[in-house]
Amino acid sequence: MFNTEQFWKKRFLQYLKESRSYLKYMFNDHLVIVMIFLLSGLALTYQNWLQVVPTTFPYAVLMGIILALLLTRGGIRTFLKEPDIVFLLPLEEKLKPYIKKSFLFSIALESYFLLIVFGVSVPLYLKVTGAASQPVLVILIMLIGVKSWNLWMSWIMGFYTDKRVRYYDHGIRLIINFTLIYLLFTGANLAYIIAVMIIMLLMLVYFQQTIKNMTWKWEYLINEETKRAQLFYRVANLFVDVPGLKEKVKRRKWLDSILSIISYKQDNSYLYLYTRTFLRSGDYFGLFLRLLVIGVVLLNFLPVGYGTYIVPLFVLYLTAFQLVPMWRYHYNKLWLNLYPLSKEQQYKSFLSLLLSVLIVQTFILSLIVAITATFTHFIIVLIGGIAFSYLYVQYSAKKRVQSI
Repeated sequence: MFNTEQFWKKRFLQYLKESRSYLKYMFNDHLVIVMIFLLSGLALTYQNWLQVVPTTFPYAVLMGIILALLLTRGGIRTFLKEPDIVFLLPLEEKLKPYIKKSFLFSIALESYFLLIVFGVSVPLYLKVTGAASQPVLVILIMLIGVKSWNLWMSWIMGFYTDKRVRYYDHGIRLIINFTLIYLLFTGANLAYIIAVMIIMLLMLVYFQQTIKNMTWKWEYLINEETKRAQLFYRVANLFVDVPGLKEKVKRRKWLDSILSIISYKQDNSYLYLYTRTFLRSGDYFGLFLRLLVIGVVLLNFLPVGYGTYIVPLFVLYLTAFQLVPMWRYHYNKLWLNLYPLSKEQQYKSFLSLLLSVLIVQTFILSLIVAITATFTHFIIVLIGGIAFSYLYVQYSAKKRVQSI
């Protein structure tokens, strides 16, 4: 007889075991020390900024955007696998308790990330508004409730085959989440807050009724769960080989001109290969862009001071650290042995690309510093960034690559 509770427990323990096996490599002593140093610097900069932040600062809009995005994203962790579409399909009706357990786990998991972001934003809220700390707990409880609503709405939308329905739902929920958060943080009339919550309740009741006669869209559910697992694998792959990682290749035609810069000669074979890999394979270029955007945003929002120096180094370190695993991308490609080039040339080409990427990032961040700070800050960040990039590539990155 099929036991839903035991089945969920088994899947959950498998997930827990796999996560722990990778996390122990991800949170090694070296990374923890660096993260403590960098986060301490950012915390100090944030504290100094809070002392001078004006009461007119649009905190409600900023927090509304950040928290609305966090509340809207994500879905229920179902732990479903590809074979389930065959073996569990006849048991769909019996799996309702399974989904309820997954729903509760997802609330706990997402609330953890929500608590971190909310905890960082609370000092800004208290500073700008001068409010007491008592309403903070009430707001946090409401945010967890809103997150639960978003998770269940995302589950309901999984019953629809039309992608447009899910897109519209995502957009509408994003607007509702932003509106509610903005009203909460601006101390709006309680009637407006209740009105938004009634709209949320009506949406939930309506769509819950519409899916009563619908069946699970197994392929969609399994695909969504696979995406979430692959996201974790991509992060873990920065520290250790992950057998379950499925790399994707995406041509970015607008970047093809970069490849034409590399001169056509035998010695540049590996340089061309790794440059092409960086631009098209996996999520390497996306990682570079995301970290760069984070750096630009932080440099624009944080006051001139320690953060002006810490943020660029933080971005450069994370970029370099997370691009080094790209060296393993072609590890099992036997045809590379046909290249009439030595291993030393392969090392040199990869490290040359890594250094070029970091220097480009340094120049962009330095230009932002030149706009937001002074010429002196610009020179310090530029020289410091280039020096850091060179030293990291020649010593730390080179050592890691040769040990792989």
